[in-house]
Amino acid sequence: MASSLLKGVILLAVSVVSWLCVYMKGRYTVDVRSLPQHPRSQLPPYPGGTADNLLWFLQISDIHVSRFYDPQRVPDFRQFCTENIDIFKPPVVLVTGDLTDAKTADRGGSMQYEVEWRTYYGVLKETNVMEKTLWMDIRGNHDAFDIPALHSNRNYFRQYSSMGQTGKISYHHAHKTPFGTYSFVALDACLNPGPRRPFNFFGYLNESSLASLQSLADETVQSNMTIWIGHHPTATILSPNPGLKHVIRNGIAYLCGHLHDLGGLFPFLYSMQDGGTLELELADWLNNRRYRLLAADHDMLSFVDVKLGEWPVVLVTNPKHAMFATPSHEPLGRIAHSTHIRVLAFSPDPVATVVVWLDGVRYCEASHVEGPLYTCPWNPAHYGRGIHTIAVDVTDSKGRSRHQEHPFSVDGTRSNFSFVHMVILQTDWLVLMKCIFVLVFIGGVLSLPMLRYCSTAPLPPGGSNDSQDSLGGGRCGCAFARQFVHKWLSRLSLLTKLDQLYYPLLCFGFYIPIGPWYVGELIRGHYGALFMHGTYVAGGYLPGLKSYATAFMQIATFNVPLTIYLAMLLDNHLWHLSHKHDQASNNVGKTKYGLYRQIIGLLRLHGFGVFFLIWQLYASYWVLVAYGTVSFLICPLRTWSLPLAGWLIYKVRTLPKEKVAHLVR
Repeated sequence: MASSLLKGVILLAVSVVSWLCVYMKGRYTVDVRSLPQHPRSQLPPYPGGTADNLLWFLQISDIHVSRFYDPQRVPDFRQFCTENIDIFKPPVVLVTGDLTDAKTADRGGSMQYEVEWRTYYGVLKETNVMEKTLWMDIRGNHDAFDIPALHSNRNYFRQYSSMGQTGKISYHHAHKTPFGTYSFVALDACLNPGPRRPFNFFGYLNESSLASLQSLADETVQSNMTIWIGHHPTATILSPNPGLKHVIRNGIAYLCGHLHDLGGLFPFLYSMQDGGTLELELADWLNNRRYRLLAADHDMLSFVDVKLGEWPVVLVTNPKHAMFATPSHEPLGRIAHSTHIRVLAFSPDPVATVVVWLDGVRYCEASHVEGPLYTCPWNPAHYGRGIHTIAVDVTDSKGRSRHQEHPFSVDGTRSNFSFVHMVILQTDWLVLMKCIFVLVFIGGVLSLPMLRYCSTAPLPPGGSNDSQDSLGGGRCGCAFARQFVHKWLSRLSLLTKLDQLYYPLLCFGFYIPIGPWYVGELIRGHYGALFMHGTYVAGGYLPGLKSYATAFMQIATFNVPLTIYLAMLLDNHLWHLSHKHDQASNNVGKTKYGLYRQIIGLLRLHGFGVFFLIWQLYASYWVLVAYGTVSFLICPLRTWSLPLAGWLIYKVRTLPKEKVAHLVR
């Protein structure tokens, strides 16, 4: 049976991996050739040597003004609002959420601190940035921690922000220029009511919110270009059909934050949605001091992500980056008709030189036109096929220099997005977490009745040393694997045949998707209950999002380890019961290494159990930190699981041999 089961598992794993490779290749590749072309793709105006049809703006995200951490964060933010704004002179600045930190001093709890909001708004007032530019700020999930309703007096965004005072959380701004209208649409997907962390990571839009966003989208139909902004990436927002991506499909880009840089692993996260809309996540201001410069040049979008204090800042707007070409949203045919290479160069000091390189060969020194624009003539027909490279070296009068390089194409050839970036930003994480939960639930909970009612050849108490011959007697890898699988199937099967162990384990496993996990003050002053499927608090219901990940992690890090540990204890207990007389005789002739061997034996047996129990105790402690004493005490998922584990361990250690004598040979 063990050999057949092992072969079946391997065959199933190979089949699943093969299917996933084929599925993911199609799922995360956007065929832009199948998308409709922009209606003005071949029509003038074409990029030339004058400073017309050019608009640039900035984005900043995840500022996290905090009363407890990083005292330099606010002075740096003040510097951005003075020095950078004065140098770039953008008509619009997009601030994509998490304006404040809202974490307690121990980082475990969360609440809105008015002093943080006063600090954020104070910087805006002190620097007069709201008079210099349109400061389009929106809420992030941290700005919605511990807020029972939008009209609550704890929703400080209404009082201490640029756009919150308008009374709108999602809104549309049409920026009008002599050469057209450019729409900026802000969407707020924060939970309402907003519970305290950690179950406030994902965003949610109900049918009413989605309909309101569709109305905003309808207002942008006649615009030259539409930019959507939000805090959460679309993959972390739950919305009803037809879904958020369908609503924002008219936009050339969706700009967001929230994921920071994923612990330093991904300083940049870029992807493209199925309809050709770019999704561009910006690393945080919190730790990285990142911001983004974007430009719409003849209705083609370019951008560069920059760190505070890095000068000069360089952005090539024509020809644009081949990876970010979106033929259905911008007139890319204008590149082939353009007469000049166009570069934006910003610095606190005068720019001295702007040198352009094409395919590694020095091409020209660009001339200053007006403001930050530098151009040099070119003939795009010389680069008409395939991918080429443009590089620009900019030096200012203080000797600071910057090298900027990217691939481009004239014929529409594109370079590909990172597959990992596409997976992170385009995966439906809620569906994925539900699928993982189902698989883990089957393996960790439903496997118990399968083991109980499936016959497995019994082992002698205390191991499988003398079962090696019956499995082939060889020491090759396959024989060892068969022996290992058979040993553990026998141990687990024996465990499930004992009612006093089987039913508590099974019931606790089924409790996870059914029963309430915590009952307590999920929002200060408002008691609620958290289930896997959702949260009931402050008179509202929030669908389960991060809770599915918590559910499968609970099974994987507690239920399964507890089951394995109990099986080990049971096996060890039966061995001791069967070898009492041998143990007595062995104790007479103990060597000086006997104590050492006993310690090693105890570590091998109990080290695993101690580790996962400490982990569960740690998880229970964070319930206390996050939601308070009541939630800690009424917490079947975490706190109550520890007495359950202790009781089951006690039952195993005190189990009489007669109870299982008929189950072992």
